[in-house]
Amino acid sequence: MKKILFLLLVCALISCEPRLENDVRALFKTRVVDASGSPIENMLVTATTFRSFDLIIGQDIPKLSEPDEDFLLGQGVTNANGEVDFLMLVDGGFFVNFNSQNFFSNKISVSRRELGDDLFLNIPETILKEAAIVEIDFINTSGTTDSYSVTFDYESLNCDLIYSNNMLSQDEECAFFEEQPRVFNSNANDGNFELNVFYPSTIQVIFTDGSGVETMRTFDILNPQERYEITY
Repeated sequence: MKKILFLLLVCALISCEPRLENDVRALFKTRVVDASGSPIENMLVTATTFRSFDLIIGQDIPKLSEPDEDFLLGQGVTNANGEVDFLMLVDGGFFVNFNSQNFFSNKISVSRRELGDDLFLNIPETILKEAAIVEIDFINTSGTTDSYSVTFDYESLNCDLIYSNNMLSQDEECAFFEEQPRVFNSNANDGNFELNVFYPSTIQVIFTDGSGVETMRTFDILNPQERYEITY
């Protein structure tokens, strides 16, 4: 019976519309620039609700909706200096989204506590970059039959940024899964990897052979398409 009641509670939570804080408005402000520090003008910036419910048991259950169906809390357009500010509804935590055809950007995840008692959040500067496709190809020149493991440390397009204590950082939990080891040289032609990353940025490649010998290579990503060969 308890299990049934719990499932009913979960279903009720999922089916609920966002519950806004009555008569509460917050002010959001930031300045949007490109990687060279130049302001980005006429960019739509929006604040939307989270797409998951944080239950007491500590697990997130996604809402049954697509990202473009997020509840809009507020929006504004950057001026000639890249600045934007707007009043927004308050619904606990929220995402800040940057809408552009020229730049690929992570959402910024902001918790309710960052608004503070004065209901104001100012992110002094948000740097947007472009997306790159990077191909890294391991070439077996030694004839070894050992399997290798490899990890890639890079700025992923898939991980939200988290704004906390006046700092922007990549979601560590997401980055952990992005950087899980991958295996190559266990099958023919399995040493080719394609990564979707930001540029300009840096990729750190760490690969380890069967005896535990570790090798590290670092690559600067400066173009929308890059290819690197690593021989072993």
